[in-house]
Amino acid sequence: MYKSFEIINNFVKELWGFELIKEHKNHSLSRVKELKNAREAMISMIQSLRKPLPDEFIKYLYPLIESSLQWNALEEKEEITGEFLEKCKQRVNTQSNFYGTIFEIDMASRCLLCGWNIDFVEDYSKKGKQIDFLIFNKSKVAGVECLSKRYADDDLTIAKINKNISEKAKKFKPECIAKLGIPLDERLLVIDLTTSYYSSPKILKDLEGIKISTLLDAVIFTWREDIKEGNNHSLRVKYKILGNTNIGYFPVSYASEFHLTNNGPVFFIRSYIEPEPAFKSAGPLESLKEYGKRKV
Repeated sequence: MYKSFEIINNFVKELWGFELIKEHKNHSLSRVKELKNAREAMISMIQSLRKPLPDEFIKYLYPLIESSLQWNALEEKEEITGEFLEKCKQRVNTQSNFYGTIFEIDMASRCLLCGWNIDFVEDYSKKGKQIDFLIFNKSKVAGVECLSKRYADDDLTIAKINKNISEKAKKFKPECIAKLGIPLDERLLVIDLTTSYYSSPKILKDLEGIKISTLLDAVIFTWREDIKEGNNHSLRVKYKILGNTNIGYFPVSYASEFHLTNNGPVFFIRSYIEPEPAFKSAGPLESLKEYGKRKV
């Protein structure tokens, strides 16, 4: 159990600079209410080994489980460079939307796990609009902008999403993309629809009303569902792609497996192929030097 929680603890320590498990008087923890809530849920779980899972555990620790397991897998593969870590730390230190920041790191991690290279390009001077990051391989360069609508399931409408899409698409205006110095083969907006209790989002039945901006090639809706089998949970990634693209951006999805044992919870990650839609391989990798950029 403690080793599993250490995965979350190390993830938080590397990005936010403090630990969740150890007792401490770090006042920075109290400034991030989501991490404070996660720590309380973790300590409660350690002390009581409660079954079934308390609501607080699902709400506050599941988002960290999602990203920390992917982060741990990348560390084992030695895919996390010093520059990639610094870029992620910059995000958690400058952005006020906790779940939006987690989602951006989640998406960057997923892309790395699926064989794409990453280059963060967002300018935090805020002097101009820029997308979140680029993903690239031997033949393709795609621009990615992330938007989290996590936990907004009950009041989320197609009209609201279309407005969000229109606003986010402005980051792909020609004058904004020109600042990157790299022509984009595809322009993508990825929207997180994960609900509070990890059920299928209600809005999915109405997606035929989505209006994709001419500045975008595709909108990718993604969310995680909690597939329950007894005391075991599988947080599986789901996708719905709308638009003009045939590139398989995520050929392999990664499920965060969470099993409750007599000694407490055990976390691990496993890969699986999502049957709908069918994704293709990202293809051979190459350095960004060909495009005049640095690899992160």
